[in-house]
Amino acid sequence: MSRSAPTRLILLALLPVLLLASGCGYDENKGLFMAPGAYTDMALVVSSQGLTPLSARFLGQFNTTKTFVIKEEPLYLVDTYQADRWDLAKGYKNSIFLLRIGDGGPVEKEIRRRVDKETWEQLNQGGGGLVKLNDPWASYQLVVVVASRDRNNLGSLLTKNQDKIREIFTQSNASRIQRRNRYEGLATAIMDDNWQRFGFFMEVPADFERIQFLPDGFPAVEMMKKSPSRGITVSWQGYEGDWSNPLQEASQFLEMRRKMGLEVHNEEIHLESLTWSEETLNKQKVLKLEGAWTSNKFSGGGAFWSYFIPDLQNQKVYCVDLLVYAPGMDKMNFFVHLDAVAATFTTQRPRG
Repeated sequence: MSRSAPTRLILLALLPVLLLASGCGYDENKGLFMAPGAYTDMALVVSSQGLTPLSARFLGQFNTTKTFVIKEEPLYLVDTYQADRWDLAKGYKNSIFLLRIGDGGPVEKEIRRRVDKETWEQLNQGGGGLVKLNDPWASYQLVVVVASRDRNNLGSLLTKNQDKIREIFTQSNASRIQRRNRYEGLATAIMDDNWQRFGFFMEVPADFERIQFLPDGFPAVEMMKKSPSRGITVSWQGYEGDWSNPLQEASQFLEMRRKMGLEVHNEEIHLESLTWSEETLNKQKVLKLEGAWTSNKFSGGGAFWSYFIPDLQNQKVYCVDLLVYAPGMDKMNFFVHLDAVAATFTTQRPRG
C-alpha cells in the first residue's frame, strides 16, 4: 500500500521550475521494502529511443570520475534503459528518467501516475523542469525526472542543471545512509565517550569498533569495520587561525595528516597523489585532502580522504580521515558510506 504525498513547488534560478514530489508514504527509518543495490549504481531511463544521444551527452558531463591510487572510477555505474524496460529501474536506489512529454508509452504513463495533477500541468504547459520522487517503489530510493515537451529544451535543462542534479543525489545518498545507520543502530557508547573526552560528536554505525584509542598517547581515535577494511580516524591539534583561507594552511595540515598516518596506521602518504579542495561538511566550511597511502607493515596500500575541521572556540583543528583497504575492489561505494558518517561530525553539543 502506498499513498502520494503533497507536492511542493520551489523556484530555482537555473530552472524554469523545480518540482519536488514524494511518491510513497514509508516511514523514513523503516527498513522493510528497501531498494536493492548500491548508492553508486544508477538507472537512466529514456522515454523514447530518440533521447539516447541526448542521454549519452548528459552522462559524459554528469558522471564525473575519482582516482583511487591509480585507478579511475566513475561517480556512478550507470545502466541505460529504453522505455519498454523502464521497470528495471525499480531495482536501483538511484534513477534518472528523461521524459519528452508527448512521447506517450509506459514511461510517460508511469510518471504521470506518480505526480499530482498540478505538477503534471506545470511540466506540460511550461518550459519543463525537474521532479524529485522519494521512495516511489521502495524505501531508501530516489528518482529524478527531467521532463519537457520540447527535446531541445530537455537538453538545455540537462546541460544547465547537471551540477544541481549531481548535488541532489549526493545529498540524498548521505541522508539515506545516515537514516539507515540510525535504523540499524549506532555505537552510542563510543559516540558519548568521544564527545565527553575529546569534544567531538559523530554518528558511528554499530558495526564499527574503536580499535585504537590515543595510541602511545597520540591524540587520535580510530574506528573500523573489517572485511574489507574501512576506517575512520579522528585526530586533533591546536590551531589559532581564522579559517578565512584554509588553503594557506595546507602545509601544516599535510604535516598533521602525515604524522597521524605514521603514529596510528604506520603508513606513508604519496605526495604526488594529493589534491586539495574547499568543501562544506555538516554546514561548516572545511578543507579536504585526497590521496594515497602505503603501509610500512605489509605490502599494500589504498586511498584516503581527509577533512580538516576547525573548532575555533577551543582553538583546535580536527582531522577526520577516511581510509579503505579493499584490494581488487571498487572503492567509490565504500567512500560514499564513509563520507555519510563523516558528514555527521560536529563540535557542537549533540541533541538529546
